[in-house]
Amino acid sequence: MNAAECALQVGDIFALPDTCLKIKEIIDDEISDIDEIAELVSYDPVLSSKLLRLANSALYNFPKQVESVQKAVQVLGETQVYNLVVASGAAEAFATLKPDVIALDKFWEHSINTALIAKHLAFHLGVRKDEPIYLSGLLHNLGELVVVQVKPEVAQICGQYKKGVKPWMKQQALLGFSYADCTVELLKHWQLPERIIQPLKQLNQPEYSAANKVSLILHLASCLALSEANADVFQLHDLVDKQIMEVLGLSKDDLHDASSFAFLEGMSILSLLNPALFSIF
Repeated sequence: MNAAECALQVGDIFALPDTCLKIKEIIDDEISDIDEIAELVSYDPVLSSKLLRLANSALYNFPKQVESVQKAVQVLGETQVYNLVVASGAAEAFATLKPDVIALDKFWEHSINTALIAKHLAFHLGVRKDEPIYLSGLLHNLGELVVVQVKPEVAQICGQYKKGVKPWMKQQALLGFSYADCTVELLKHWQLPERIIQPLKQLNQPEYSAANKVSLILHLASCLALSEANADVFQLHDLVDKQIMEVLGLSKDDLHDASSFAFLEGMSILSLLNPALFSIF
C-alpha cells in the first residue's frame, strides 16, 4: 500500500465538514463578500463559538468585545477564518481515533507548535503574508493519524523514537513512504488549495535554496518542535542540517524567539481545537 492508497482508505471516513469546501468556494469567487462567509459559519453553532472565542482572544487583542459572527469574520479576515475552519474540521475528523495508539493532545500540541514556529519565522524572514504557512504547518503530520487508523501496529513502532534515527527515515523504511507523503495525499483528497500542499511535498528533504524558503521554514519548524517535545532523544542538530540555518540566515536566538512565541500562544490555539482538554477560555 502506497501513500495515496493509504490516504484514500480513510479519506471518506475522516472527512472535512462541507463548510470547509463551501468557504473555499466563496473565497475563490471574486464577486463574493465576507457576509456570505459569516452566514455560512453561523449555521454551525460549534464553529461560531470557536470563531467568537478566537476573535476575543489575546491573540488579536481587539479593543471591544466581538459579539457577532459577522463582526468576528471582519476582525479575523477570510484567511484566518478559513484556517480555523480547516483546523477545527481536521481535529473533528480524527477525534474518534483510539487513544491506545496515539495521544491526540500531544499530536495536536506538536502540530500547533510547528505551525506557530513556522509563522513566527516566516514573519521574521519577510515571507509574504498571504502564504498559508501556518495552515501547512498545522496539518503537516496528519499522515501519522492516517497510519494510526490503517496500520496501528506500524504507527506504534514509528512512534518509538531512537537516537540517531530520523523519524521520517524510519517511516520510509517501515511503510515505504513518510507521514508527510501521506499528508500530501490526504490533503489532495480533501481538495485543499495547492498552496497549502506544495511545501509539504519537500517537508523532510527540502532543496537548500532561498527560492524554497517556505519548505525550508516548515522543515525547520517541524524539527524544532519535535526536538523540544523529545529532548531526551533528539537535539535539533540531530534532525536539521546546519546549512538550512545558513541558507535562511537564522541564528540560535531567532529559533529561541520562535519557540517562545509558540509556547505563549500554543495553549490558546490548542484549547480552540479541543476545548475539552483545557479550560483557558
